[in-house]
This record gives sequence, C-alpha cells and structure tokens, in this order.
Amino acid sequence: MSSALTTLSLVLLAGIYGAGMRSARRRLGPPRIAAFFIGWVTAVVALLSPLHHLAEIKLWAHMVQHELLMLIAAPLIALGRPDAALLALFNHPEQRKIAARWMRHLTVRPATAWILHGIAVWIWHLPSFYTAASLHPAIHLAQHISFFATALLAWWSVLGRRSDYGAAAFYVFATSMHTGLLGLLLFIARRPWYPTYATAHEPLADQQLAGLIMWIPGGVIMAITAMALFAMWLRESDRRVFARERLALAKSEAGKLGPAIVIIFWLSISIAACSDPQPVAVALTRGNPDKGKESIRLYGCWACHTIPGIHGANAVIGPPLNGIANRAYVAGHPNSPEHLVNWIRHPQQVRNPTPMPDMGVTEQAARDIAAYLYTLR
Repeated sequence: MSSALTTLSLVLLAGIYGAGMRSARRRLGPPRIAAFFIGWVTAVVALLSPLHHLAEIKLWAHMVQHELLMLIAAPLIALGRPDAALLALFNHPEQRKIAARWMRHLTVRPATAWILHGIAVWIWHLPSFYTAASLHPAIHLAQHISFFATALLAWWSVLGRRSDYGAAAFYVFATSMHTGLLGLLLFIARRPWYPTYATAHEPLADQQLAGLIMWIPGGVIMAITAMALFAMWLRESDRRVFARERLALAKSEAGKLGPAIVIIFWLSISIAACSDPQPVAVALTRGNPDKGKESIRLYGCWACHTIPGIHGANAVIGPPLNGIANRAYVAGHPNSPEHLVNWIRHPQQVRNPTPMPDMGVTEQAARDIAAYLYTLR
C-alpha cells in the first residue's frame, strides 16, 4: 500500500510540474527544469528501487535512502521551482492570485524550517520511533514524508532567499553540525540502537557504517553548500557596498561643489544610472532586483500588470509598469523609494479605494520588487 502511494505521489509531482512547465518554460529555464527532474529521479531511486528493499534489512542502506531524499532530491526539486510551475497552471488572474497567496504561506523563515527539519531528524532517529517505522509500512511512509517535506521546506527557504545568502549559509552549516553529531553518535555507539536491525549480520558494524554515511558524506555535502552560499553572500555584499559608496560619494561631492558643477555632476550620475540602473536601484531601495523578479512572480503582480522583463506579464488589469522609475507620482504621491515600498506592501492603506489588493508582501520582498521596478527606466 505504501509503495503504491509513493508511486502515485511521485507520478503526480512529475505530472503537475510537466504540465506547468509548458507555460513557464522560459521563466524556469533549462537549468531549473533539469534540476527538478534530476531531483525527482533521485527520489525515485531512493523510494522505488531495490535500495528500498535493501533498507529494510540494512541500516546503512536506510541511511543512504534518507540522505538521497534530504541532501540531493529535496534541494534539486527546490531549485526547480515547482511553485512557479504550479502557478502557471492557473489561467485566470484571480485564481492565480489565490494560489500565489497560499504558496506564500508555505514559504517560512529559514530558522523555522531549520527547527522543523531538525526535530524531524532527531525524533525519527530515537530507537522507539525508528523501530516503529521499520515494523509498520504506514509509519515508514510517514517517516519518509516528514524527512522529505521538512528538507524541501528548509532548502526552499534558504535557496530562495537570494538577498540573504549569509543567513542561508548559517542555517545550512548549522544543519550539517547537528546531523553530523547524530551520525557521530551512531558511529561511536557500543551497542546497536535499533532492535529490528540487531538480527542482521554484524549489526554494530552496520550501524557504524550508517553513522559514518550521515557524518562524513552528508556533512561534506552540507559544508560545501554552506561555503558556496557564503561566497555568494560576500559577492552580494561587495556589490551592495559599492552601490552605497557610489551614492554616498555623489551626496558628498554635491555638498562640496557649486550649483553649476552640481548640475553637471548629477547629470553624469543620471547618465551612469541609465546605462546601468541596477546599482542605483539597489542603493535606493536596499533590495535585490533579481530577487524582486522572483517576488513579482510569487505574489502574482504579473497577473495584473504589464512588466518588462517578466515573461507572461502582459496583463491590462492594472497600469503598465514600464518606465515607473521615471514617473513623478505613484498612487497619487511623489515617487520615492519608501513610498513605493509602502504602496507595494499596504496599497489599501496608502490609497483607498484602490483595486490593488493587499497580498501580504513582506518588507524585504517589497524592497526587492521596488529595486527591480526602479531598473525600469
């Protein structure tokens, strides 16, 4: 029964993604699509291949199964953006808004996802719970679901936070520490923890190998991922610092120069911004334009507006947003970064009545969206 449910779940997952992929192919891109299907194949290998049957008699095989699900399948599927593929299945703008709102509720902070995943890992490795999962197929399925679901939530929360690579690196590294500790405890234990595997040939050696798999290969994968995220955080920080220094220099020089020189100076800054508006947009909004494009899709902005650079954003329900950075007014108020952020977050409070719904956009997401909109000149 559990095998049939697993097969059905995997087939539905691939089917939904494949159907949405047809409409969102350009938005997803070949790398994300490839990541999803490699992750999906990994899940199939972990749950439906002979490895699954071997895991019933060998603890080390059970550990390989879990590591494949949590460290390879989950992050690759998260990178594949199944949320974007699912959203593409809704043709009606109102339905798409509702779906986007529900998906937003599934996106939690890395700290919350880290805690949930940590609880799942440690609880299920307690001897009583692990033994129950080994003896009862339904509980075993629940174990797999909790491992995979919390891992997917954790990876989704960190891999999707392009503006907070530092926090992502921290939580990935923290996960490698506590799972490595669990693996170490399994490795150095002097007696088998799980009675169902105690009947196997050399059960203590089997358990030590399982602990070693969790401790070394699992820890290495997490550590490499954490270092990659940390390197991306450094690069992102350097880019933001450069943009802010450039803006600070402009303000400083404006205070020193005479009126005529100030006009020339700001004219040169404006020309530079026209050629590369992104650093200026970042400095003004403290947001990430690339992340803003993703948030525009996530919160369904593209379902109502025509937005340059966003595939499929050609709706006419709301006003077009091309050239919004050069507009003097937005929603009846002077166009300033803080006003635009507030308008994106709380449109019903800024201007009432207005047809623009309050989508519950977070402050950082609003800054990211504003940063992208300020590149539209």
